[in-house]
Amino acid sequence: MRTELERDDFIVLLEKLKSEEDAEVLAAARDINAKMTVAGVEWDDLLMSQDDGASDETDDYEPDDDDEAEAEAEAEAEDEDEDEQSLPDDEEEDDDGDNPLSDEEKQEAASLINAIRALEISETTKEELKEYEQDIKDGEFEQMDIRYLRALKARLKA
Repeated sequence: MRTELERDDFIVLLEKLKSEEDAEVLAAARDINAKMTVAGVEWDDLLMSQDDGASDETDDYEPDDDDEAEAEAEAEAEDEDEDEQSLPDDEEEDDDGDNPLSDEEKQEAASLINAIRALEISETTKEELKEYEQDIKDGEFEQMDIRYLRALKARLKA
């Protein structure tokens, strides 16, 4: 599975920040944070300032209640990011995340998927886990994917 941020998937997660259910909002914020962490993307990389070519339509923009809820969820996600510890030296990311996995790592990935599935997770994350299982079967599961699962499990258990 590619860990590059897919715009449509990211928008689905952002839409979930509007939910009245706190658990769904928190799960979406954690999913967003996890995807950004694995992709090595910061908010500054995602958000364009008005000076970066925004159209005249945005000049009259006034935030509404949904924007405030999104801002709160983003702030929560950033707080969680600050609390995270870096990976030990032996688990630091390589420049290329597409190294093939050993049989032991494939077993670890399957175990991580089962452990994450047993936790309280969003429907989006459940679908993502199914995709990871298929990627393992298809031989498309990569080092960066297993790092993502390790980080996701650690975040969800905290």
